[in-house]
Amino acid sequence: MARLIRHLPAAAATAWIILAKWTGYGSAHAQMAALLLTGAALYSVRRLAAEGEASPIHKGMAFFSAAASVAVWIGSGNVWPARQPVAALYAVLFLVAVLPPLLGREVFTTYFARKTTPPAVWKTDIFLAINRHLTALWAVLFAAGFASALIPGLLNHRGFLWETLFEALIPAALLLGLGAPANKHYPAYYQRKIGLVPAASASPGVSSAQRVSSESQIEANPIQKERQTMESNFTIVAVNGSPHAGFGNTAMMLEILRPALAENGLSLEVINLCEQDIDYCVGCGVCMEKGRCWIHDDHAGIVERLLAADGIILASPVYFFHVTAQMKTFLDRSLAFGHKPRLSWKPGLAVSVSAGYGESHVAEYLGSLLRVYGAFSVGRLTAMSTGPGEFLGKPAVEARACDLALDLARAVKEKRRYPATDNDLVFYQFMGALVRDHRDSIMKDDFEHWEKHGLYRGFESYIQQERAKAPYDPEMRKAWLQEVMARRTSQRAGKRAVARESLSKSAAPAATTCREMLQSMPLGFNPSAAQGLEAVYQFQITGDESFTAHLKIGEGACSYHDGPAPQPGVMIKTPADVWLAISRGELDGQQAFMAGKYKVEGDLSLLLRLRPLFNR
Repeated sequence: MARLIRHLPAAAATAWIILAKWTGYGSAHAQMAALLLTGAALYSVRRLAAEGEASPIHKGMAFFSAAASVAVWIGSGNVWPARQPVAALYAVLFLVAVLPPLLGREVFTTYFARKTTPPAVWKTDIFLAINRHLTALWAVLFAAGFASALIPGLLNHRGFLWETLFEALIPAALLLGLGAPANKHYPAYYQRKIGLVPAASASPGVSSAQRVSSESQIEANPIQKERQTMESNFTIVAVNGSPHAGFGNTAMMLEILRPALAENGLSLEVINLCEQDIDYCVGCGVCMEKGRCWIHDDHAGIVERLLAADGIILASPVYFFHVTAQMKTFLDRSLAFGHKPRLSWKPGLAVSVSAGYGESHVAEYLGSLLRVYGAFSVGRLTAMSTGPGEFLGKPAVEARACDLALDLARAVKEKRRYPATDNDLVFYQFMGALVRDHRDSIMKDDFEHWEKHGLYRGFESYIQQERAKAPYDPEMRKAWLQEVMARRTSQRAGKRAVARESLSKSAAPAATTCREMLQSMPLGFNPSAAQGLEAVYQFQITGDESFTAHLKIGEGACSYHDGPAPQPGVMIKTPADVWLAISRGELDGQQAFMAGKYKVEGDLSLLLRLRPLFNR
């Protein structure tokens, strides 16, 4: 019954056309038939509208039936719609296509497109653009059908053959030969044209991540602003270069990563290259000059998904000591991205499996190419397996996968960066020079990218990491050098033995507080290291103890005094526990100073002489 109601408007319109051509409108029976057909069409549209199933075509057919009924009742079949009903039908369909956009309403193909796409994409720019284009095409086809149906009447060529040719065959050829294929293929073509992977290209696969919905496909635009529609807040996109898709060892290794990623709020989306349409690179260099490859296939869309992801994985088994042909083709086509460093970095992972040789090399190779898509490597997951699932040391592989998944999740959620390496520096220096040297020829677009984003300002601009500002003081370095040279001179003169002997005779007792330690320092004083020295060391102690005291050194002797000195040569401001740890050898004094654990004011060279003066 539901199917009958759905087809009633079209059946009523068809009946009108038959009535007009073979019976005419002049009789009372025709008027009664008009009431019945119009009533059936309107009833059908009303029922469909109540269920949300009344399409613009249904409404157009019902309007045509109503218009034909009016023609019967007021014109006895002499008005134009009654004389050329097929042309009138195409005129109504043309109005169905052009009136809504002229009135600011949604185009008629939107109704049908919603049947095959999720609600989340109905308001996206890509979805609306595709339907505008298809509606424009159908408007042209309806207009062509209208023009074709007019020809027999305009040329006064009545007859079965003429009317069949111009009113049926030619319009049908246009609608079925152009309109139907456009509905089927144009959405995928348009998505490829703007650099996306069409929804139909996503394989249903064996895992939920491989069943990429039309929603995520259509929403994915070059900036990927609305792509986070998946179950978790973060998405890891893995590119699998295996020709075995979802049942090979590489796919199994990716699935081993999935549980740990899911537990940490990361969803894994796997793209099997063997299921994508990616042509070979022809080595023309157009991508470097123009900024993108001229070949329209699935490659650009996959790269956009990698660039939009929170983390990425490159995975390939070892085929003849290297990556597979599918992975190599994909990487070769990424040449344009390889010369344009990303402005932000994300964590990445390299995965490889072999029968027993080459997986380390392939994983290292894939890890080095993560930077092409703006990623840095958090590690490599490798394994050896001679048959499906026959991993050597499978528990160890699973444990390693869990550790790497946790590292990947931590880097994503905490926005961690790993330290830059010498490989990053070499790449930056080489690529920067290469692009600069060819800025006026084949690498014009690459050079504009480097200039626009300030990458030539230095290595830090490339790795997006700043050099730490250390508390370096040139005067302190000068004093340190003087102290080192003086100590070496003293050692050559044999004074080191004298200092040790003097120290052993007057060893300071162990101190439990900072005050006791400072009071005992004169007992461990080394006079031989203080020749010609007149200085006052003042200590401002805070924390567990709070007091001020100073040591006075002069004429080869050292004495302790409570309180501040009138004119100290150097002032040491330190927590009690810090200075006590330094005196016991538990903390390096220079490292503690560089870390800001205590502060020094005055002559820093005196600070450097504390160790030889007291052998601490």
